[in-house]
Order: sequence, then C-alpha cells, then structure tokens
Amino acid sequence: MRKIISLSLLLIMGLTTVAQAAGDANGVLVGLSQYISKLGRYEATFSLQVGDYVADGRYMVEGNAYYIVVGSAAEVYCDGKVRYEVDKEREEVNIDVVDASSRNILDNPTRCFDFVGSDYSAIVVERGEKQVTLKLVSTDEKVEGEIYLTVDAATYNPTEIEYRLYDECFNVKILSLAKSKSSPSKFDRSRYRDYEIIDFR
Repeated sequence: MRKIISLSLLLIMGLTTVAQAAGDANGVLVGLSQYISKLGRYEATFSLQVGDYVADGRYMVEGNAYYIVVGSAAEVYCDGKVRYEVDKEREEVNIDVVDASSRNILDNPTRCFDFVGSDYSAIVVERGEKQVTLKLVSTDEKVEGEIYLTVDAATYNPTEIEYRLYDECFNVKILSLAKSKSSPSKFDRSRYRDYEIIDFR
C-alpha cells in the first residue's frame, strides 16, 4: 500500500512540475507578446548561423509587411500578401504568396515571436538570473521540429531563437530590437530589371 501511495505521490508531483513549467512558459510568452506589441513598427539586427554558414542580417516589420536583408546577397520584401525573395548572386527574384502560419524568422518575421495560444505547446527548459529559455513544439503533427526561444528574464526582450529539425540547427541571435522611424522597404521591379523573375503563385 505504501509503495502504491508513494508512486502516486511521485506521479502527482511530476505532473505538477510539468504543469508549472508550462504555466511559467505561457507567462513568458505573454510577456514577450506584450513587449513586441508595444514596439509597434520595429527593426532588428541579428546574427545567423546554419552549419558552417554565418551571416549578419537585419529586418523591419510593420503590421504584416516586412523587409529582410541577410548578408550581402539576399533581400526579402513583403507587403503582407506577396513575398519577393531576391538572390543577388543568381540574379533571381522568386515571388510567392506569404505563409502566414510560419513562425520562422526568415520566412515570416511578423509572427516569429507570436506563440500565445494553442498552436504551440511550451515549457521552460532553462531559467537563469538573466535569461529564460523555452522549448516550443507545434500542436500540429504535420509541423516537425522544435523551437528554442530565449528571452531576457526581466524585460522579455528576445535574445535568441533556434530551430531544430533532426540533425539540422538554424540559430539566430538577436543583437538589437527597437522601434523603427521608417517603414519597411517595398519591392521595386526597376531595381532588378536584369534579374530573372520566377513566380510561384
């Protein structure tokens, strides 16, 4: 009987710990959402690492529109509906509709910190004096991989986001994040008149 009671208590304690971790994570996500919301139109600089590839970048967001620069060879323009991805090395412009559900910072930065709700489950995996790291997993079984999001423990300012899928790791360190004085740049076809246009719409 005592063994059964002990096992039951351990199970309850384990479930309580998981619930607390999830509850703490949701609190962090709400704080992050409020932080981003208060910025309104904003811009960020970041450092990107994918395997051996390393590059600096920046992006600007206003509503559903955004503009991204990665290194010296890639730009992305988006008006909220259509996405224009410029490859300067290949001299190509790929045009496609926006994947509004994406939380990837380079696919759709307007939602890269938007995890409040039921689309993702979240738990705290590391809590330090200065930073908190969450593990996020999509509740949609078709969406594979995990996201690890680190924020400042006091301000909820995001400092790092990492996407993991099997053995692949895509890491982005947020170097700065602040209100923007200007709107995101818009795609101007005349700037790329010699580029090949590939339309996937």
